[in-house]
Amino acid sequence: MKIAFFYRRLDQGGIQRVILNSAEYFSRQGHDVSIILMKKEGEYLDIIDPSIKIIPFKSSKKISLYASFKEILLQENFDILFTASPPLNIFAVLSKLMMKTKTKIVISENNNTVSLFGQNRKLTITKLTFFGIPLFYRFADSIVAVSEGISHNLSSLALLPKHKIDTIHNPAYTNQLLTQMNDEVNHPWILDKKEPVIINVARLAKAKNQKLLINAFANVLKKRKVKLLIVGEGPLREVLQEEINRLDLKEHVDLVGFQINPVAWVAKSDLFVLSSDFEGFGVVLVEALATGITVVTTKCNYGPSEVVNNGEFGYLAAVGSEEDLSNKILHALDFPLPKENQIKRAKDFHVDTIMQKYSDLFTSLTAV
Repeated sequence: MKIAFFYRRLDQGGIQRVILNSAEYFSRQGHDVSIILMKKEGEYLDIIDPSIKIIPFKSSKKISLYASFKEILLQENFDILFTASPPLNIFAVLSKLMMKTKTKIVISENNNTVSLFGQNRKLTITKLTFFGIPLFYRFADSIVAVSEGISHNLSSLALLPKHKIDTIHNPAYTNQLLTQMNDEVNHPWILDKKEPVIINVARLAKAKNQKLLINAFANVLKKRKVKLLIVGEGPLREVLQEEINRLDLKEHVDLVGFQINPVAWVAKSDLFVLSSDFEGFGVVLVEALATGITVVTTKCNYGPSEVVNNGEFGYLAAVGSEEDLSNKILHALDFPLPKENQIKRAKDFHVDTIMQKYSDLFTSLTAV
């Protein structure tokens, strides 16, 4: 099969890692695999398998987007095109409706669209595309949701019966994690560990709510010595640093920025905490579980509760509750979960297991 994955750029993010994992899987299976990017940018470009073809748009100007996309689709004649965000999903479906192509469009819903829509009151072009979900999603050749919660949410939002949406979890566990987690980490709190290290890996953005985590951590620090590392980059760096300074936590909390291999940091820490207000799946949770670390996550809509199986493989805290999050962190430090169980759970999301479901789906679509 000739398969293409379509996204804006390959910068930090769970969707981008899923695209890389998926593309590399199909390439290993002998398929002709490409990644179409609106802009050939992003940290993950440096680590992508050379067998995968990168196809950038000729122009990323809004007026030229359709022409660039049409030229690529007609020239490459893909069997399958996979997209993974509402604006790109609608763009891909509309483009197919406007041109003659046999390419099957598979759209994936990776985030809590309703929460994402309500997060910002500004009416942007991206936000306007959400109104197109009930109009255009039905014209896709296949619709995939990455969690059961997202599937139910999307069924209501897109005005589609549940059976029209396939639920396939993200392929978050890869064999490369086993070697990546052994990579060196050059940080004094890791190299010369004197206190337990709590770690968070996420983009520094409103939805990830690291401000809640920092305030919960301040409560934890009143009861025991501990450090907090926040791995990731984003628009709220200055706001979070100001909060750290305000609470006089500069000696205890460190924003270490984006790291190309965050799992190495997680593997050398003592507790992983996800403080998000909402998620779609939670790729980083699976990667954390793969190291055997105990995890605490907010019980946010939708993916994290599914990943930790409603508390069996991680402690669940109430969304937005500083008190509950700090209590769960203290409890988790005192009562870590069995490493072997955490690792076994992560393997439920192995790329080979998950991607076989996509392989079956793609094969069924191209057989029609």
